[in-house]
Amino acid sequence: MHWILFCALLLAVNCFVEQGNIDVRNTRKSSEEDSRVDDILHELQGICLTEKNYQTAKELKKDTQTILSNMAVYKDIVKLNTQIKTEIKWILRESRGEKQLSRILRLMKQDVKGICDIKLAKDCTELRKYKSESGVYKIYPDKSEVKVYCDMKTDAGGWTIIQRRLDGSVDFEKKWTNYENGFGNLNGEYWLGNKYIHKLTSSGKYELRIDLTDRSNTKKYALYKTFMVGNAASKYRLTIGSYSGNAGDNMAYHNGMKFSTIDQDNDESERACVLSGGPWWHKSCNYSALNGKFNSQSYWSKFSNNIAKTSVMMIRQL
Repeated sequence: MHWILFCALLLAVNCFVEQGNIDVRNTRKSSEEDSRVDDILHELQGICLTEKNYQTAKELKKDTQTILSNMAVYKDIVKLNTQIKTEIKWILRESRGEKQLSRILRLMKQDVKGICDIKLAKDCTELRKYKSESGVYKIYPDKSEVKVYCDMKTDAGGWTIIQRRLDGSVDFEKKWTNYENGFGNLNGEYWLGNKYIHKLTSSGKYELRIDLTDRSNTKKYALYKTFMVGNAASKYRLTIGSYSGNAGDNMAYHNGMKFSTIDQDNDESERACVLSGGPWWHKSCNYSALNGKFNSQSYWSKFSNNIAKTSVMMIRQL
């Protein structure tokens, strides 16, 4: 009996000591957590206080409320990460052998890399690493989002289309601002925008490919290994060279020329070339002009009747 009482007493003491140790650990953990929370809070508030001069308490309150509202997003991220960990544990348990597990993990890494990197692709050349189908995609030439049509088939793909005329459904007789910012239908006819063409071609070496069909539906192309469009201050000046192809070199004449539109005449002629040839890099006046009236003024001098029935202009990183 005494032995049983002694054991019970010893067990109670051990339980009390263990509970005390747990309480101490929990208290220490809670204290460390509170200290960490205070540090994070002060750092977040400090960003607002140091980056902005507050005139009133209402302004500070408004920014603090915004921080609080955004916490829901970060909570969701933590929840999603917890779910991902649960799913990874299931995969580890259920995989049949190390070989299968290694294959699955390798595929997972490739997918995650594609998801994260694709958001930063500056053009269709970079998107080609993750996408094989032609279509409309988002690119980030200067970290800002731009939608374009990517040709992933022609000559190994990776082309960012900057101009396309197929059926006359879009009016190309437009003003400077329209050509600067872009217009049209990404799944049909459009002009990407001179400011975006400049951003892309000034960020590295690009080639230009022009695919054309004449009135007899014969397909031809012109390829230029040098292609760059200057900034707005230069009036989007054209730099082009190193031709190959079977359509004829009708762009060399326009090398070094400024862009002209119906409301900005920047050519070297006494008359406004844009009136007959449409917006283009006119000189005096042109050997090519692919933005004129559809099927009557889409000019390419090496073609029969000098008319291109359809045209697609696309660029790719070298």
